[in-house]
Amino acid sequence: MKISINRIIVNEETRIRQDQGNIAPLENSIRKVGLLNPILVDENDTLVAGFRRLAACRNLGWEEIEVNVVSFDGDLLKMLDAEVDENLFRKDFTPEEVESIERRRQEILRKLRGNIFQRFWRWLKSIFRLCKRGDDIKQDRNHV
Repeated sequence: MKISINRIIVNEETRIRQDQGNIAPLENSIRKVGLLNPILVDENDTLVAGFRRLAACRNLGWEEIEVNVVSFDGDLLKMLDAEVDENLFRKDFTPEEVESIERRRQEILRKLRGNIFQRFWRWLKSIFRLCKRGDDIKQDRNHV
C-alpha cells in the first residue's frame, strides 16, 4: 500500500544506521526502474527498514511511497531484529556474477539495436518519414 511520505516517522535515536552514505546511485536506480522493494513501517507509521530508500524518494520529490506494514505491538526487540535482518542478511554479487550481468546487458543491447540490415532499414524508414512530414507541412501551408 502507499502512504504519504510525510506520515512516516523516523526515530533517529533508535536507528542503527545513522549515515545514509551516497544515495545518488540509489536515487538514479529508483528514477530509472522505480522503487523495487517497499520500505517497512510499523502499525504507527514508524520506519523500521528502508531508511536509504525513504531518503532517496524524498530527494526525488515523491509525495507517496510504497510500504509494507508489520504490526510489532510495541515489541522494540522485534523491531530491532527486523531492522538488523533487513540490512545484515544480504549477499553481494561475486565478480563472476557482475561479469555475467554485463554480458547479459551487452547481449540485450545488441538485440535491441539489431543487425546491420535492421539498423539500415530503420534509417531508411526515418528518412522517408522526414520526407513525408516535409510534404505534409508544404501542403498545410498551401491550404492556409
